Amino acid sequence: MTQAFRALSVKTQGIDGHLAFVEPALRKIRVEFSGESIASSTEALIMHETNHQPVYYFPITDVRMDLLEPSDRLTH
Repeated sequence: MTQAFRALSVKTQGIDGHLAFVEPALRKIRVEFSGESIASSTEALIMHETNHQPVYYFPITDVRMDLLEPSDRLTH
């Protein structure tokens, strides 16, 4: 795991008990779409947040950006 990812492994508690934390996935995570691998990483992170399903975050170097389309959506 890279130093940058280690630094993101933190836990925060916000207003009204809202909790969010990031942890390493600790295994290889792979994403397929229409039979094509679009992301594969042993350094993915899992974001856990109150009232949300867990979300995987991948290092950009492990994502096939050439297969993706731009989006107006953002994460915070």
